[in-house]
Amino acid sequence: MSQLIIEPESWLYHQFSQLIEDADLVFFAGLPGVGKSLLLQQLTLMARAAGRRVTLLQWDVARQPFETPRYPLSEGATHPLVINATGLWLRAALADWDARAKKPGDMLIGEAPFIGGRCMEIARSMADEAEALLSNERTQFLIPVPSRPIRALIEDRRARSIAAPQHENETHDAPPDLLRALWLDVYRVGVALGLAEEAAGESAYSPAVYEAVYRQLLRHRHARVLPVNEPLQPTASVYDQMTTLPYLQATRAQAQALLRKLEAVKTPAQAIADMERWYKV
Repeated sequence: MSQLIIEPESWLYHQFSQLIEDADLVFFAGLPGVGKSLLLQQLTLMARAAGRRVTLLQWDVARQPFETPRYPLSEGATHPLVINATGLWLRAALADWDARAKKPGDMLIGEAPFIGGRCMEIARSMADEAEALLSNERTQFLIPVPSRPIRALIEDRRARSIAAPQHENETHDAPPDLLRALWLDVYRVGVALGLAEEAAGESAYSPAVYEAVYRQLLRHRHARVLPVNEPLQPTASVYDQMTTLPYLQATRAQAQALLRKLEAVKTPAQAIADMERWYKV
């Protein structure tokens, strides 16, 4: 059974309490392995205790209706057309949730990886119905930035949870070697954007570079950094109790219609080329 592990006198508890009062949509933005799922779980527990009805958004759930025999997972990687279609659906789905599905007291809490283009559409400024919602002060993006010791601790916990999962969803989490590969992708983006100096050999995780890249990705949004310098000790799986809550997810028909629309204007090769520039905002 999941429990609240954030101390009531802590800075993080105060930050979350203010969000529960002041925000209707909260997105934890960042790579796998920075603590997004645990923070999402803890904010959800606090929000529900405060009387707010929570809908969740998670990439691994949102992408599923878009995966087809034409665009299956390949060695754990999602096809660029699926990534693109999921992001475009998400903008429209958020606007629809806000206009038609949301009731007083409702709150949407989600994860936005951004790496490789995953959910990047909600970071970009676009002329559509979702833009006013995404740029509103009641929509907040949080960037958890773990210190080097905390990042190492998260990687160690990830290795242990994959080896001995407490919840079925943990078997699908990114393993430590993939966490390090994704960090290198962020580092290369930092170099391309002039936010990091190119180094010979493999670059070690840098909180400063990581923060700078994600701040740049969210420059059109209300975003704040959550420094993660102290370990949080979960008492159960971060997925415990979360799977019983409502999730924002496309229907299979919506997903296939959007994929067909994209296929009419973009080849898979073009989608791959576009995804190489995923960080452009």
